[in-house]
Amino acid sequence: WRRFVDWDPSEEAKRLLVAKRAHCCACGPLFLSPRGCFCCAWSRMRRPNLTLNDVGADSLEESFAIENGQFVKGHVEISSNGVSRTDRSYSYQGLSSEDVNVIKVIGRGTSSQVSLVRHNNGLLMALKIINMYEKSKRNQIMEEIAALYDASCPSLVGFYGAFYQEGSISIALEYMDQGCLGTVLENYQRIPEPVLAAVTFQALWGLGYLRHAKRVHRDIKPQNILCNSNGEVKLTDFGISKELENSIGLCQTFVGTFKYMSPERIQSHPYSYASDIWSLGLVLMECAQGSYPYPECRTYIDMVQTILESPPPIPEKGTASAEFIDFATCCLKKTPKERVRADVLLSAPWLTKHGATSIETCQVIVRGWFASKKAPNVFNIGASSQQQENKDMMEMGN
Repeated sequence: WRRFVDWDPSEEAKRLLVAKRAHCCACGPLFLSPRGCFCCAWSRMRRPNLTLNDVGADSLEESFAIENGQFVKGHVEISSNGVSRTDRSYSYQGLSSEDVNVIKVIGRGTSSQVSLVRHNNGLLMALKIINMYEKSKRNQIMEEIAALYDASCPSLVGFYGAFYQEGSISIALEYMDQGCLGTVLENYQRIPEPVLAAVTFQALWGLGYLRHAKRVHRDIKPQNILCNSNGEVKLTDFGISKELENSIGLCQTFVGTFKYMSPERIQSHPYSYASDIWSLGLVLMECAQGSYPYPECRTYIDMVQTILESPPPIPEKGTASAEFIDFATCCLKKTPKERVRADVLLSAPWLTKHGATSIETCQVIVRGWFASKKAPNVFNIGASSQQQENKDMMEMGN
């Protein structure tokens, strides 16, 4: 959100674009730009000596700057040869555009694209390229880099580094050849309970790590849970994750994919780690049933009313195992305090029943399931490296 701030003519202020996050009562709930908001325009007419700066930074220290071929925000510095943090003793240097060769563009957005690339050492990577001048993406990309920089968890997508070039930032991420859970559902309609339990364990492991790091993901959905042929399941897209100052802190912002938002978030109430558990519960229901748990919702109003007024979409008896129903019930409690934490859910009877008790065993289960599938868009585990590469590109292109 943006706010009018006085212009400081000093050289430091000219070098850095500065603004404070805020919103008025009109453009905030309606997600309008202050430039197109009547109230904000009226305020500006009343105080003509103020200037609207379009960068959402909290302070001068956390503002964006471009100098000496570097893109800087707070402690994060991105150059044409890598990324570093001034508050860390290590960096991700030695990665530049000359080190990667683009194989194929596998995704596009209004201000970004993702390409399958091969590093000079032969490693396949997913390269996310974001236009840094796009205001809506600028904060997200820096938040994502900051979150990935310190991440060391087998259930979070791997980070190989980032570099800045010609007005854009490129992030090199681990390449997950089976795509996201959304793609898996498109190919196989639904996921059997034993496999889903193994997927769930790994996703919970990632959420548990984020909680330990005092971060709320805030955008758990099928598209942000990735799989590969080795059976690994990893969370991705930390561009809107929120770091809490303490373990009981609450967020108060409204970001993320609203179809999977918890009731407290839809109502703009403060929320915390439990909101990710609700989102994961909806994802599991979709994977088990093969369709979104609220299929009757056609509009935003329908969605809000259904989520807030209807009972949670727990499967009926006979349509799933009793253990899965109990697990889904633990996730889909409307009261956040009643939802079970990720670290407790890791030992749930449903997971134990299907042998989902460690990262290694879960990877074996998921890997075996992918290997058993013969659909055209699914990779054969025993294929040659060249065949595997071609199939990888096909899948990511989908």
